[in-house]
Amino acid sequence: MAIISSLKKDDIEGAINGIALEVYESFEKESGSVPEWVTVMAHRPVILKEFTELFKVIMGPGKIDNYLKWKIAYTVSDALRCPFCVDVTKKMLIKFGADEKIISDIKEEKDLPAKEKAILGLVRDVTDNANVDNPAVFEKLKEKMTEAQIVEVVSVIGLFNYINRFNNTFAILPE
Repeated sequence: MAIISSLKKDDIEGAINGIALEVYESFEKESGSVPEWVTVMAHRPVILKEFTELFKVIMGPGKIDNYLKWKIAYTVSDALRCPFCVDVTKKMLIKFGADEKIISDIKEEKDLPAKEKAILGLVRDVTDNANVDNPAVFEKLKEKMTEAQIVEVVSVIGLFNYINRFNNTFAILPE
């Protein structure tokens, strides 16, 4: 249970909170339930709405494969030790066909293609240090990826750094 109150669907009223209601209904329709982070973020409906829109844009179809996006998301979540996010990202990796060995390889950054190893190295560097103190990482990535792909990778890193820190701060645990 989060350290601040979760807003139930019945608690949401008024024009601004109608924004949160739309998000709740979208989650109910897509997954059958509303995650606790949504019910906590609903205290600021505009943030909730814009965050979920940003999430859809970044994690939807783009310049890099969605499976790779979830590998990045898992790596951020593992680095920040967010129980909720580790749980969700592992489930998504399994949905994409990963087994426990693949998940272990991602976590340990072993037996991965060179491109993925370079990307996950960037993920850890940015997540652990909040910046890249090794510009050679980008030079390696530029050999294998377009700049648009690199922007997308960094966007996934930023998105999951945010939601991991949000969930950790409010003690939001797996459901």
